Formats: sequence, C-alpha cells, structure tokens
Amino acid sequence: MSQANEIFNRMKKTFLEKVSDEEKERYMKFGEKFYNSFDVNTGNPVIEQDNKIEICMEESLAYVVESLKSGLHPKHLTEDEIAILRAGYGDHWFQKWGYEKKDVKN
Repeated sequence: MSQANEIFNRMKKTFLEKVSDEEKERYMKFGEKFYNSFDVNTGNPVIEQDNKIEICMEESLAYVVESLKSGLHPKHLTEDEIAILRAGYGDHWFQKWGYEKKDVKN
C-alpha cells in the first residue's frame, strides 16, 4: 500500500471513529440519493414518482469536485463519479486537477 493510501485510510478510520451513528446514517442516505438521482450516462436527473428531484447533476458534480479539491486522488473515485466528471468537464477532466490519464483507474 502506498504512503498516500495509508494516510487516506488513517484519515478515513479516524473520521469514522468520531462520527456518530446518526451522522453515518445521514451520509449513507445522501449516498443513496446521490447515486439514484441522475443517469450517469446522460447526466439527466431521474424524476421521482412525485416529480420532485432531490439532488441534481450540478449538486452531484459539486460534491465530487469538492472531494478532489480536498485531496482525494482520482484513483479512489467510483465509476459513477468519473462519469459525472466526464459529463461536466469532458474526457480529459483529470487535467483540471493536474493529473494524467494513468492516475485514473480504467
């Protein structure tokens, strides 16, 4: 494991130890809404049965961008998060943060 991964894992562990069960539940619910709120292939929002959109593409993109700005390495992004970045910034989105294609998991 690289030093960067070790640091990230320690930070993650420390964060999870300090977060209450209530907060963990909120993060899980947000994650579910995040992944179910839009079509990652088109970037279009998914309309719920009551025609209410809780999280839009722009909010989802902002969430991923904040993660990158906070130091998250692109290799830790999910396929869905990468699709959001591609939809927002194009195929070479990683260059915006000074990374190369080899830094992104295939």
